[in-house]
Amino acid sequence: MSTTSGVTAAAEKPIRFGLIGCGQLGIVHAERLTAIPGVMVTAVSDPDAGAMERTIAASANPADSPAIVSFNDYRVLLSSEDIDAICISSPNPWHVEQIVAGLERGVDILCEKPLSMEPAQVQRVIDATAASGKKVMIGYQSRYRRDNRILRRCIQSGKWGKVTSISVFTCEDWITPNVNTWRHDPERCPGGFFADANGHQIDLLFWLTGLKPDWVRATMQNRGTPNPMVIWGESRLSTPGKPNPDFAPDGIPFTFMFAGHARHWSEEIRIQTEGADFILHDTKLFWTDGNHAEEPFPEELVHPDDAINDTPDTAFVKALRGGVEIASPPDTVWPVLRFTLAGLASANESKLIDCAQFA
Repeated sequence: MSTTSGVTAAAEKPIRFGLIGCGQLGIVHAERLTAIPGVMVTAVSDPDAGAMERTIAASANPADSPAIVSFNDYRVLLSSEDIDAICISSPNPWHVEQIVAGLERGVDILCEKPLSMEPAQVQRVIDATAASGKKVMIGYQSRYRRDNRILRRCIQSGKWGKVTSISVFTCEDWITPNVNTWRHDPERCPGGFFADANGHQIDLLFWLTGLKPDWVRATMQNRGTPNPMVIWGESRLSTPGKPNPDFAPDGIPFTFMFAGHARHWSEEIRIQTEGADFILHDTKLFWTDGNHAEEPFPEELVHPDDAINDTPDTAFVKALRGGVEIASPPDTVWPVLRFTLAGLASANESKLIDCAQFA
């Protein structure tokens, strides 16, 4: 038996997951993980008993599985003998503490992003992961989508030349569903929509191109909420290890607009290269080399290794079973963190910010 993402059940005993954090994303992970053959949820943890009940109800363990155990303290969950791995979907400030505790317990870990807004805490996780010998994946889901994999191979192959400019637009309603939740709390979700939700697009940009941010100039608005909901601006990017300029006197231009006050979700990433234009529109890849209008990327040019859609959950299970390398280990957060911190500083100080100060 297999899933559409190619995850097959291993011959050995099932992988048993404990879920820490039972909000909306906890339910999503419960559904995804228990849809994978040979995977079950055995324990959940959240201070909210109702949230734990909803997550347990979303878990589709085999009918003959033991009842899922609930704990209001994640440290008690980690003391359980009935878990092999954990999935962390708690509010952002708890991620580092819970990852380190999980590594000390000796389990593999899938954790939602962002990892941390503090560089020292990111390094703490990187060091703890290396010392543990366990697998840790940060849930940058865009790295596991089919069309994104295709685009990355196109850009990094050099077939269409170097990247010359980039623009990103994304919008969603990050206000209505998050009223009175931790996502509108500056203490628990510093940086708001930009630092939390837009990490996906920022990570995707740097993963696709291999470029790094040099400076950022941004403007930000809260739109009546306690946290930033809209941020826009410009940046310059360059190739790591190579002196600027790459093209223009101050690098490759990158413009961005992240609108958290919208009424629908949409995402568009446009990347121009010397030989072709590539467009990711709502996760679907389009392109033109100037000889035709924008059209879906041709299937005959797709590499077989890129033809599978994964989620972080299916990719993580594949990694646990030895099938693939983890594409988003903890150290991959550095470009996202530097860009995010520079963007927030620029908006708060109303000036251009050098990203190198956040190295």
